[in-house]
Amino acid sequence: MAGDSYVVRRLVLRRAGFGVGQLVVLLVLVFVLSLLLPGDAADIQSNTILSEAQQQTARRLLGLDISPVTRFLDWIGGALGGDLGTSYAGGEPVGTVIAGPFLITGLLAGTALILLVPIVVLAGFAAGTRPGSARDRVITSISIGFDSIPDFVLAVLLVTFLSIRLELFPATFLGVDPGTLLERPDYLVLPLIVTVARVAAPLVRLVRAGVIDVLDRPYIAQARRAGVGRVSLLVRHIAPNALAPAMQELGRTGDGLLSGVLIVEAVFAVPGIATELIGAIANRDDPVILAIVTVTGTIAVVVNTLIDMAGYRMHPHAVAEQRG
Repeated sequence: MAGDSYVVRRLVLRRAGFGVGQLVVLLVLVFVLSLLLPGDAADIQSNTILSEAQQQTARRLLGLDISPVTRFLDWIGGALGGDLGTSYAGGEPVGTVIAGPFLITGLLAGTALILLVPIVVLAGFAAGTRPGSARDRVITSISIGFDSIPDFVLAVLLVTFLSIRLELFPATFLGVDPGTLLERPDYLVLPLIVTVARVAAPLVRLVRAGVIDVLDRPYIAQARRAGVGRVSLLVRHIAPNALAPAMQELGRTGDGLLSGVLIVEAVFAVPGIATELIGAIANRDDPVILAIVTVTGTIAVVVNTLIDMAGYRMHPHAVAEQRG
């Protein structure tokens, strides 16, 4: 047990270290790309009637008169101390600017993840325990269908039929704030369907394959001969081994879940972090852009690390293989 704990700790540190390295590279890349965009925050905000001297004054007030490297390092230093800087566009603290959008995005992503796990497990086990049956064929066909439809196409189809024709759910988030979402959760239905469907589709088939593989192993037949009940057999013997590959795949598709949420936000006009990021890019608001990238990158690293560790815990052989 002590050896396994040491291996798990080592894996956590290695995974976290790799994630931090990726985040640093991403921040540098995003900042460099922002510098390549035409104009800066002073140009965007300045009126054409302003003189060159007035534009230079605006640039100095925003801190754009110093070198990009110094600006980037100053922002990094402040972020490490908990200060994400001040928005070029509104003059507000960046933390205040992004708090509301992150709340909406977090609500959407968190709800999607809560729904994703039971859907994947139940559908995968329902198909895998009866391979070749009508139930298996229906579940597999549905998962393949959702997997083959792009996010934006599925969103348009849902809006066309469920919102416009049947008028069952709102088609857009225009005018919605976090308070409204708590009072009208039906706004989340269509975005959640799109988000969950695309991520769940391949995972369902992976769980199905894992269940079929485990059911064919000798120790399952021995457990049945020993009189192990069906529920105990599923929970104690089949689930840990059948779900481990899906947990690892979920870790690899965690970024896909996040990017899917951002696409859904754009399609349904959700006032989340994707909308805020697009506005920040348009305004050349570098502190807001870097803060969004930092927070989303950190969340992705933490979530992927937790999912990886859950997979290792469920499948002891995966931990043993890491010792080598």
